[in-house]
Amino acid sequence: MLSTTKVYIDSRYASISNGPSIEYEIPGGVPMKPTTKVWLSEFTCVCSWHTLDSSNRNLYLTEGIEHRALELPEGVYDLESFRAMLQTELNGATKSASMGTYSVSLVVSGSGGGTARVLRITCDAGTFALPDDASIIEQVGGIPYSVRSILSFPSGSLQLSVHTSGFVDLRRIHTLYLHSPSFGAYNSVGPRGERTIIAKIPCPVGYGQLVSYQSSASEHDFIEAGVSGLTTLRLELRDAGGRLLDLHGTQWSATLLFEL
Repeated sequence: MLSTTKVYIDSRYASISNGPSIEYEIPGGVPMKPTTKVWLSEFTCVCSWHTLDSSNRNLYLTEGIEHRALELPEGVYDLESFRAMLQTELNGATKSASMGTYSVSLVVSGSGGGTARVLRITCDAGTFALPDDASIIEQVGGIPYSVRSILSFPSGSLQLSVHTSGFVDLRRIHTLYLHSPSFGAYNSVGPRGERTIIAKIPCPVGYGQLVSYQSSASEHDFIEAGVSGLTTLRLELRDAGGRLLDLHGTQWSATLLFEL
């Protein structure tokens, strides 16, 4: 009987595929012991997720004493298109009658020539606040799905006519996590207490570029299988919040190593 110690995975050839969630049949299976070590050797996918989606598209304001919630258009943005969209939405039909015209501008920050990665929101009449997520949760009584994951305002709790943001990071996903419930040792712990993570994959690139990962080859960079055999492998790509990634029809690949 042939012994399998390496499994090459391509989401295009999964027996069941739902983009970030796949099931993969291993012909002949992988005979294992509960202490068999499993590594993610390498991984590639396209950075195809949007800057704004249903998880972070809401912007909450308090205009004077009136609360206002904006659903920003989902999609892919660079800094200029994000600025222009934000200005358009702030001046939309739901704006309080007591408020003037909003303008959103890029502000140069930092040293060494300066980099425009900060936004300034100004209103020429009236004051407004941009509350933090804790205040929003109290207000809406649920998950806010707030744009503050990429855009925050240090002075947001105050009623002012001008607010300047912190650093604007349009990379909604900094790290993705490869999960598999097919293993049973559960000796890794994720940022929310998850026990099914095989590997943490950094995403240092922008939209449309290739996310790639190579194992560090550390002697500690493995999980224990916790099962005595494996014929069907289930894998999932999730963000730090535990949400399945929307890959927008793109594919991904990986290689798993087994030390029997």
